[in-house]
Order: sequence, then structure tokens, then C-alpha cells
Amino acid sequence: MKKSIAVLLTLLALFAICAGNVWAADPKVRLVLKDLDTDPNSAQFIDLIEKGMAAAGTPVDIEIVKIPAGNYAEKLSLMIMSGDVPDLIYFQGGDDKLAMQGILEDLRPYVAKSKYFKALMDQHSVQRLESYPYLAWIAPPRIRTPMIRRDWYDSLPSAKAVTANPTTDTYYALFKDLVAKKGASYGISITGATNGVEELDAIFDACFGITSTWLKGTDGKWVYSRVTAFEKAKLEFYAKLYKDGLLDPEYLTKKWDSKEQVFYEGKAGIIPGVAPGSVDVYVNKMMKAQGTDLVALPPAKGKAQGLTPFVDVTKEARGFAIASTSKNKAAAFAVLDFIWSPAGLKIAKLGMPGLHYVDDGKQYVLTDKYSEWYNGWFGDSFNGFKTDKPLSRPIVTPAATAAGDLAKKYMMPDKTILIPEQYITNWDAMTNLYKEYVADIVTGKQPISAFDEFVAKWNKAGGVDVTKYANTILK
Repeated sequence: MKKSIAVLLTLLALFAICAGNVWAADPKVRLVLKDLDTDPNSAQFIDLIEKGMAAAGTPVDIEIVKIPAGNYAEKLSLMIMSGDVPDLIYFQGGDDKLAMQGILEDLRPYVAKSKYFKALMDQHSVQRLESYPYLAWIAPPRIRTPMIRRDWYDSLPSAKAVTANPTTDTYYALFKDLVAKKGASYGISITGATNGVEELDAIFDACFGITSTWLKGTDGKWVYSRVTAFEKAKLEFYAKLYKDGLLDPEYLTKKWDSKEQVFYEGKAGIIPGVAPGSVDVYVNKMMKAQGTDLVALPPAKGKAQGLTPFVDVTKEARGFAIASTSKNKAAAFAVLDFIWSPAGLKIAKLGMPGLHYVDDGKQYVLTDKYSEWYNGWFGDSFNGFKTDKPLSRPIVTPAATAAGDLAKKYMMPDKTILIPEQYITNWDAMTNLYKEYVADIVTGKQPISAFDEFVAKWNKAGGVDVTKYANTILK
């Protein structure tokens, strides 16, 4: 009898253990991600992620947290400060104050032990995480590359000369040839109405010696790059391009759409664009307009060589955080790590099967609906993306991919500061002063000698105080 009872108890214990394993709840990860709660495919998207993670041995139950309509950063901060803190949080601003309060987890240990995430981070992302360990994000740097039509590139020796030896002289010669031999109205067009000469700077800043927002002088002191002799020499070159009809004479009125239009029409020989995203758009539109691909050109070299905008490596401007109060921190990071696995990338980048792509047995056929799928929910990078079957067409055009590679190669880490609140009004006025003088000097309304007048006014408007402050921060 005793033996029977012992056997029965043993069987009951085994049943309890097995039942516990069967019915144990998967760890719940509450996820908040801008616009995901309103996307019509969000439920299926999350379901695919959950099934993929279960198959990978890391099952989770993902709950999408809804955010009230309005400014995402503001609504998210209000929600968190009210005590509703999700486990996995996408930030697009407003994270730094929460990090200072200890609300966000240090992600470095999780990234260090990750199976996929760490290996796919670009260098600027690694630097940002080390400097500010509360946000993680895998995306290419937002850098502009100059683009030229492939048919024109192939037929112009001066274009090949720029690739082989990119200098101000070879670029000038190419601009001249685009007008004289290809019928372009001007060599290059830029978005002057919104960005001033920033798109020209993408090509020429570094060659004149401007490699960051603040530069260290020979005396060891930091100086704002836009008030240096380097800037003066660069603006003199820009003024020559304008005077010689090589820079779009209407650049000050150009916005992104009108700049693109003159490129597709053959009026502009070259336009700069953010690689690879904007460049991919340019390629597809140029193929429709002129039936030709595009080629990315390298930045001009001189005192240095690089593309801009300068890359701020102090912190990510957006990305994912994990709440320090979360009871499922490991599970929350496991979601990110899975997304960057081969199985996760297939879901994130291809979209919903049957809707955004179809498996015909031999390849994945991207449908007409694919353009409606946002493949950057968890990061814009395509690092590590390789499908188990061929695609019917590339997601990103080869020209855009090449431009993105060029952007990574020539990115320049920035040396910059956050402008203190007491100087913000002055800084805005100083920035406007710079834009006014640049426009007048480039278009010939003022001679290059007016640059010295600008520097004097800039210093008087607050430049002296801001420079003193910068020298207490920068090392």
C-alpha cells in the first residue's frame, strides 16, 4: 500500500511539473513604437515575430502599447512620468531626462552578450552606445553623397577623373563639361531654400579643412568652423562656381522637390542626396524619366576628405531603450536581438507574406503593395539581410547601396556641443547671420572680404561667449 501511494505521489509530482511547463506563461514584453499601434499590419507583424522567437527558443508575448495622438515624444514622456512604463521603448527625443532619473537601463551588457545585434552595428552606433548607453539603434549615418547620371558618367572622362582623383579642380572641370558637353543648365543644384549651402558642404567641407563643427587650432583652442579661414576659402570657391554658371542660379529658392525635378529633366548635372534612402528614390525616378541609373561620386580631397553632415557620436537621436523597472529585461532585449537575426530580418524587411511579397517556390516576388511596407520599424539598416531565396528585384538599388557604402567610408565624427539655454537666442541670431552672409557672398552681392565683417559681427552677437564655453567642454 505504501509503495502504491509513493508511486502515485511520484506520478502526481511529474504531472505537476509537466503541466507547469505546458501552461507557464511566456514572458510579456510591453512594446511602444511610434505609429506601430495604428499600422493595419501590426497584429500580423507581431504574431510573426512571436512565432519566430518561439521557434528560436526565446518565446515572448508582445503587447503593443498605444500612445495618444499628438507629439510622440511628449505623449511618451507624459505616459512614463505618470507611472506607465513599457518594457521596450522606442524614443525619438525626450529620453535624456528620463535616463538622468535612472528610468532607463544600461544596454551595453545586453549588446555585449547579443547573438546578432552587436555584430551588425556600424562604428558610429558603437561609439554612440558607449557614450550614451541607454539607446540602441542600427541605422546608417544620414550622410549626403553627390550623384550623377550613369550615361553621362560613362561618356565623360572628367567624371572618371573625379572618381580617380577628386579635387576642387577635377570637380570644377566636371561641372564645366556637364554644361558644355551634356547640355545641362548648370553643374549642380542644391536645396538652398531649406539648407543653404549644406549640400555643397557635403562634397567640399573636408577638402578645405572643415572636418567638424568645432575645430582645434594650432594653439590648442577650439574655434567654430564657420568663422575660420577654411570657411572663407571654401565660400570663395562657391562664389566662383556661381559666377561661372556652374551652381544653380536659383539655388536659394530650391527645395527638395524642385531640386530633384531639374535633375530628372537634365538641367542639373549633379545633386547630393542622403544615402542610401534618398538616393534610392533618385535612382528609381531617374530610371523612369531618362532610362538611366546613377553613380555616386567621392568627396573632394585636399586638407582632408570626407562627406557631411558630420556624424554626432555622443548619442543616438532615436532608438530603443529598456525600462530599468522592467521585470523582463532579458526578454525585451531578446526581441531586438531576434529582429536582427536572419529570421527576424526576413520579417522586418520583406513585410507580410502574401501581401507585400509572394513565395513562388523559386524566389520571393515583391508585390505592388511592397512600397506600402515600412521596413525600418526596428532600424533602417540592411546589415545582415540575406534571404534564403532570391528576390524578384532588389529592395534597395545597387546604386543606392554603393552610395551608402561611400557614406560609411567617408563619414566624419563630429566635435560639437549642446548650446546652453542662456545662449540659445544668441545662437539662433548668429546662425541666421551666417546664412545671410553666405548667401550674399556666394551670389556675388558681397565680396569675399565681407567674410571678415561677418566674423566680427558673429563674435559680437555672442560668439566670444559661446567659444569660451565650448573650450570648457571640448577635449
